[in-house]
Parts: sequence; structure tokens; C-alpha cells
Amino acid sequence: MGVSKDTREVIRDEANLAWALALAAKPHLDALERNYTFVTIGAGETFAAIHTLLKWVAIKRIPVEPDLVRQCISWLDAYVGHRDERYLRRLIEDFVFPIAIHRPATLTGNRLSTAPQRSRLSALSSVP
Repeated sequence: MGVSKDTREVIRDEANLAWALALAAKPHLDALERNYTFVTIGAGETFAAIHTLLKWVAIKRIPVEPDLVRQCISWLDAYVGHRDERYLRRLIEDFVFPIAIHRPATLTGNRLSTAPQRSRLSALSSVP
């Protein structure tokens, strides 16, 4: 008996989520963490990889895009009743999502000056 088309799509979507989280977290992970992540995803253990990545994102306060957080919430809905579901939902809602909301906007375009400028407060408080 083979795997249904729907099951294959869920597996593919979970793997895509794992890779997206891994790429978002990669600059903040050390070599051992990156190796664990890539080997785990490559071995097909996507739940374990996502679980660990969400933990690292929360602990290290790694910024992720709000859309990726929404994908994590949607993915977790498929695991209602799983023994780790409440823990992961708490991580996402209490730590990962607030980091995504407060993530500083990426500036694009031409920056005028990179020279440090004195703020008004520092100019007022400096001694002549």
C-alpha cells in the first residue's frame, strides 16, 4: 500500500517549513546546531527539526518573518493532541511571534550618510 497524495503534500509542506526555519535561523546557529538541523531535516525527521528550531528561535531571540510564524502556527494545528503541541504553541505565541512583530524593518534604498551623528539629547548633555 502506497502513501496517499495528501500525505505526500503534508510531508512536503512540513519539509519546506523546516528548511525555511533553518534558513532563517542559520546565521544565528553555531556549527553543531547547523549540522544537527540539516542532518535531521535530511533524514526526514522534520518534526524534530522544527521543534528544535522553534526552541532555538525562542531562546536566542532569532527574528523570523511574521508569515513564517503563521506557517508554524498552521503546521502546529495538525498536531493538536500531540504531547509537545502545548509546549510548541506556547513557544510560538509567547516568544517567537512577539519577536517577529517587533523585528526592525529592513531598510532599503540609498542611505545618505553613514557617519555617526550626535543626537539632540547627547548634544544637550555634553559638557563644553
